[in-house]
Amino acid sequence: MKVILNVESIVPPVTGIGRYTSEILAGLLARGHGAEVHCFSHFNWVDARRVINASGVSAGGNRVRPFLRSVPYAYDLRCVARNAVFKRSARKFTGAVYHEPNYILKPYDGPCVVNCHDLSFLHFPEHHPAERVRYLDRNLEKSLRRADRIITLSDFVRREVIETFSFDPATVITIPLGVDGSFRPQDEDETRIVMERHGLRHGRYVLSVATIEPRKNLHGLLRAFMRLPASLRKEYPLVLCGAAGWRESKVEQSINELAREGSILRLGYIPEADLPLLYAGAAAFAFPSFYEGFGLPPLEAMASGTPVLASATGSILEVVGDAGLLVDPHDDGAITEGLERILTDGALRRSRIDAGIERAGGFSWTTCVDRTVALYREMVKPHHR
Repeated sequence: MKVILNVESIVPPVTGIGRYTSEILAGLLARGHGAEVHCFSHFNWVDARRVINASGVSAGGNRVRPFLRSVPYAYDLRCVARNAVFKRSARKFTGAVYHEPNYILKPYDGPCVVNCHDLSFLHFPEHHPAERVRYLDRNLEKSLRRADRIITLSDFVRREVIETFSFDPATVITIPLGVDGSFRPQDEDETRIVMERHGLRHGRYVLSVATIEPRKNLHGLLRAFMRLPASLRKEYPLVLCGAAGWRESKVEQSINELAREGSILRLGYIPEADLPLLYAGAAAFAFPSFYEGFGLPPLEAMASGTPVLASATGSILEVVGDAGLLVDPHDDGAITEGLERILTDGALRRSRIDAGIERAGGFSWTTCVDRTVALYREMVKPHHR
């Protein structure tokens, strides 16, 4: 079974799609498929193990993307050139299954599997760069129709894809993400080194892990947090982790102003090795995103034994269920009330911690990779096409 995997998203700083792609690739290697997996990144074929080893490395900002956004159609032209290279060079892998984790298939004549992580560009176009919305408007439906199978990460997105594009339900498969075993409850001694590195106290901060961009509703979280009693903010500062995304300048300005007061700490992009310890050391985890295709951060927080406050919307509701404290992301007052309850109500905290650990146990990367590999095998059956 030969597999072509696009690994362009596994470039630090790695965000959601990159994490997913990295886990799929690592799972394939662990199952002995290393010689059969061919990784394409931008304009080159790259070594799978080198890609995995580089994925957890911290990196500075990507200078190419801002430049592409500033030049009309530069993004589109780059995609055309990259696709031409892929089409010509992929011919040598005859019979391979091509898995595209990032929405838009490149030109390929063999069996294809594509991920549709969400349809936020349709529901919230104002939350994305204009060139991204334009590109997905022109290409997403064509890409999905060309695929033999479409993978979604939640039933919520699966229903959206089927209803929006009138697809045969049999072609759209939900394969949920998993949570790594490194995300587990850890005591103060285990987290001490990371706490000292970032100037934190175990059990004395509210954590949020998200790319700094409009869809994550960090403005709403900041407003809600600042409505908490001053004594509570002092005891439990808000810690923000995540790479800079799109149109983040206003959020950054607000963060900087509040950081001077001492209530908020911006850590930026965090190496993956530190994340489990930051989750485990937090008093609470806040994730009031407007829209998600899955919601991996709250799942990782639950597995870490940290009580979760999250949005009562779509796939987040599907992932977190009643194990978290769910609120309307458009209601700042509800977010404030939820944060105060989760920080001060001992009985509520204990119940959410126990329920979160139990619920997170139902999500496995092993299952995710096994189901994905089974889908690959289905694609290469002689009668499939």
